[in-house]
Amino acid sequence: MKNPSALLLILPFVLAPVMASAQETPADPASYEACVALVESDAAAALDMAKTLKRQRGETEAGGTHCEALALMQLGRPAEAGDAFFNLAERLLRAGDAMRSDIYAQAGDAWVLGGEYEPAIRAYDNAIARTPDKPDFYEGRARVKALAGKWEGARDDAAEALALDPNFTAAMLIRSAANRTLGYPRAALVDANHAVELNPHSLDALLERGLVHKALGDKASAWGDWSNAVKYAKETGRADDPAALAAAHYLSQ
Repeated sequence: MKNPSALLLILPFVLAPVMASAQETPADPASYEACVALVESDAAAALDMAKTLKRQRGETEAGGTHCEALALMQLGRPAEAGDAFFNLAERLLRAGDAMRSDIYAQAGDAWVLGGEYEPAIRAYDNAIARTPDKPDFYEGRARVKALAGKWEGARDDAAEALALDPNFTAAMLIRSAANRTLGYPRAALVDANHAVELNPHSLDALLERGLVHKALGDKASAWGDWSNAVKYAKETGRADDPAALAAAHYLSQ
């Protein structure tokens, strides 16, 4: 990784969208819900159940494919899960754009966890093409591009997300990290300051602003942000949070 400190700000947002709720996918309620309910406690059994559902047709087959993807994620097989999510979105020709876009985004999130950045970007391209007014999809694609080291594209997508939602903190942090990495720390500071103003106890925002201050040569301010991140993490039982650990690392240097 060319810039691990920047990537620490991106990774926490990858996992959350992947385990979507059952209500977002078309399926027979009883059998699909039973399969999804099993994913967390016994993913292997859920995978077997999903394969049984896939042998049926219509909504039940679609639900089986979605449950299969969720089970594969739980089993630590994100690349295969990405394939399943993407294939499902491709086949749901009668579904609305919003539903298909959500599943394309799940494919992108799964693929990026498997290190498959180009397919992940393609999945988000499809999500955005069908639902161009949802800031989460631009933020998701920005996140993938940041992980892939495509910082100019990440900055552009983060800007699109912020145009739709000016208070989208995750997008602010990506654009800040992108500008900092690309050599524009003063522009980065605008977003970092705004992110901290919106959530003064955000560990990710404090870590990023500290990195921006460091890039600007303001070691005292950087130290202050990282110290606050470590302090808030301890006070709230988040001492093992990646942002807190990174801040502690920078303080030790």
